Amino acid sequence: MLTTIDQHPRSRAVPVKGVLAVAFAWFAGMAAMALVIKPDAVVVFGPPDRVIPAIVTADGALLDAGRFHLAARTGAATVGSLYAAGAWLVWPLIGRGCGRG
Repeated sequence: MLTTIDQHPRSRAVPVKGVLAVAFAWFAGMAAMALVIKPDAVVVFGPPDRVIPAIVTADGALLDAGRFHLAARTGAATVGSLYAAGAWLVWPLIGRGCGRG
């Protein structure tokens, strides 16, 4: 008698919906945290040509910049004003580096 072993390829599949839900919760949680704690340094995701002038006019300081992100001391700028300037996401800068000098 011949027996076969059933393999369940879906049993090891990555739960895509779960991964997306966790990623969404992380991004939304970090953005909400920036609104609640009013950080003095932030990471801003968005077009630098629109966000940098908002930081400069609020007496902020640019700490690091990339293609679609930048780190800055906010000065008098609020997270809401950065969103109004065109930021996609604003996260508080957490760590011992330039954010807690």
